Amino acid sequence: MAAEVEITVVSHPRWLRVIRRVLAEYAESKGLDAQAAHEVVLAVDEAAANVIKHSYQGDPGRRVTVSASEVAGGIEVEIIDNGEPFDPIDQPLPEPDEMRVGGRGVFLMQAVMDSVEYERRDGRNCVRMRKLLKAHAE
Repeated sequence: MAAEVEITVVSHPRWLRVIRRVLAEYAESKGLDAQAAHEVVLAVDEAAANVIKHSYQGDPGRRVTVSASEVAGGIEVEIIDNGEPFDPIDQPLPEPDEMRVGGRGVFLMQAVMDSVEYERRDGRNCVRMRKLLKAHAE
């Protein structure tokens, strides 16, 4: 299914707010309540920040593409980059009582979304996340 919304930005943290705004508007337009829309924005922000930090290692001259589509019962969001292969789902989670900055974003993404998948496709990283409408999630 073709994306209804697609945005490509350079890989600089300042553009994360644009991604957040676009995804918030899209999620709400598809019938997600305010809490679910917030969770989508949170997960996508984390995934895009991971691209900037890990896949591109802070290089601001690269591109991050975020697309969103309606799927049965909810929405699907893809975050695509052409950086170093980086499977965020395969990363070990820190111990719950370990005090440190960072390292819990993947856990957060998995906690707030209904599904989170990673694949390397055509030399690009693709993180795909789905959020279902409450009626379909129960």
